[in-house]
Amino acid sequence: MLNPTESTRNLPAAVRVTGGDVDQPAANTPASVAYSGFVEACHVISGVAWSYSATPTNGGLKIEDGFGRTIFYIDIAAAGPGQVSFPLPKKGRANTSLIVTLLAGGNSVSGTLSVLNHWTEEE
Repeated sequence: MLNPTESTRNLPAAVRVTGGDVDQPAANTPASVAYSGFVEACHVISGVAWSYSATPTNGGLKIEDGFGRTIFYIDIAAAGPGQVSFPLPKKGRANTSLIVTLLAGGNSVSGTLSVLNHWTEEE
């Protein structure tokens, strides 16, 4: 597995590491990280970390491709940090965006979302 802080100068074109991305919006707003589609390439992630500032109402984490196909979904019912790692990384379809969303936590609840180890692979 490639570390997002590693240099990508000597990597083959089929693997381009872009690093982890973070979103921390205002309270009661979904946190979202979106990766635009690449021709003949798909986005891949190996994990997601999150936190809610207080107990969320209807909290959850969703990963979907640009056509609205849900790749992964879990409910989140507790405040504080959490993380999910994918031993078999989650992979979108070629030519589509990959969207990772931490659902809005409710009134006065802030959420933070961090995508861990994102890269693209040629199909």
